[in-house]
Amino acid sequence: MSNSSSNPSKNEYFIKQRDLLIQEISNNLSIVQTNLETLNRSLHESKQIGKEFDDVARLWSTFYDGMNGMNHQTRENTHDENNKISSSDTEDENNNSKI
Repeated sequence: MSNSSSNPSKNEYFIKQRDLLIQEISNNLSIVQTNLETLNRSLHESKQIGKEFDDVARLWSTFYDGMNGMNHQTRENTHDENNKISSSDTEDENNNSKI
């Protein structure tokens, strides 16, 4: 008889412990869900902040591209002028040598 009377108390203890563990797991899962939602909001805000700099980045890119184009054009013009000067000097030397 003692065996049968102790059996319900063991079952009750098991059920209480199981319920406590289930409650603890449920609470921890709620905390994890809350933290994931917070992380999701933070990532979304970071992405939005990054998008705000797209226009500024595009503007600076256009500026640098324009400056590089001007530098390249200036170098070409300088090179062309040097070639003209060099060829006119050669023509002058040829004309002077003929005289």
